[in-house]
Amino acid sequence: MKIKYTFTTQKATPFGGLALITELLNSVKFADCFNNVFGQFRKVRYFKPYENIQLLLATILSGGERLYDIDQLKSDPVLPNLFGNGKVPADTTLRDDLERLGTMNEQRRELLFRLNAELFRRQGLRSITIDIDATALPVDGHQEGAEKGYCPAEPGSRCFQNLSAVCDQTKTTLDEETRPGNTHCSLDSIPFVERILDRFAPLMERIVMRLDTGFFSEAMLKKAEAYPNVIYEIGVPQHSSMQERVRCLDYKSYHGSPRQYAKFQRFSEPGRWYYVERTRKPFETQLDLLDTDDYTYRVVVSNDARRQPHTLFGDYNGRGRDEQQIGELKGEYALGRLVSGDFRVMRALTWVSHLAYTLIGLFKRLVLRGEEARLGLRRLRYLLFANVAYLTHHSREWTLNLCEPRLGERRFRYYLHRSWALQ
Repeated sequence: MKIKYTFTTQKATPFGGLALITELLNSVKFADCFNNVFGQFRKVRYFKPYENIQLLLATILSGGERLYDIDQLKSDPVLPNLFGNGKVPADTTLRDDLERLGTMNEQRRELLFRLNAELFRRQGLRSITIDIDATALPVDGHQEGAEKGYCPAEPGSRCFQNLSAVCDQTKTTLDEETRPGNTHCSLDSIPFVERILDRFAPLMERIVMRLDTGFFSEAMLKKAEAYPNVIYEIGVPQHSSMQERVRCLDYKSYHGSPRQYAKFQRFSEPGRWYYVERTRKPFETQLDLLDTDDYTYRVVVSNDARRQPHTLFGDYNGRGRDEQQIGELKGEYALGRLVSGDFRVMRALTWVSHLAYTLIGLFKRLVLRGEEARLGLRRLRYLLFANVAYLTHHSREWTLNLCEPRLGERRFRYYLHRSWALQ
């Protein structure tokens, strides 16, 4: 059947459901928080810096994957009014703000700290788990700061290294830092960890910190041990001395598992326990030269002596969720795809991706309920944010006219009222 169509002059947005996000921004006083953290950012202009950042957030949340996708908001009659002052800035204005943001490392970190501290306060969290990891962000062409380094996705490509700390309970970014691609993950990782623990250790009764073998060092262990309420779980590299030690242990299997576990303590390192997991290699596996052992080993060091080895490894395996979150950041929050030839702008853009991820984490923890609280951004965009809407102005009042979303009007009203109740 042939269907006739016509274009209408009625201007509407396909993402009217993002009004829930703007209400959340108002509830947590994002504008005041931004201005308090960054201070006198620049001389007063038509476009305020926090409005430009909010427009970038709207670009990411509506599916934008490149910096120039913000230009698509110029034809949107609603989102520039919800997230800004009704207009979209020129790329030069946006670049100036991002370039300045890229030099304000402490301020970017402080804004993430404040948003997370507010979430912890509202949720009443007294115990958190922090996963710290680094990921490569490959880029095409020449970009300032992009160097050849460890990049599993595209070996030999130029890339950036993004170091991030994610709270496992809230799925929010506590801190992040973008470095050149030839930077090892352990470089300056101790100051990175110290800043996080200095901020959140006084607020918590217990903090569990999980890191992989790339961060293992004596200095890292001593730094974590300086905080009485911090428990660390750090992977241990398998040097020759460690391999000889783990082969001499008595192993035990729990609940009929094929994996076997043991733990030991070194006399020269009181307060530290080494947990070992060994797994038999598959049948007919090709062994390395002079390797007669039929097992593969994993070693984790921790300052918690009360754990059973199999429960500690069960908790340490939770680091896999951090890798999933990094994949979510790359796939849904445009991490690594918002690029610029200026390294300062690039640092600001990766921070905006983490800021959007943290904002959605706040939204899911404070507003959503039930199954929706466990959904990713792409699914939320389909069910909740993709909602046709248009603005009307009458008697000095703006009214957002919404169509019924896929979740239903009742559910949408419920979430909208929850956003208002946060104020």
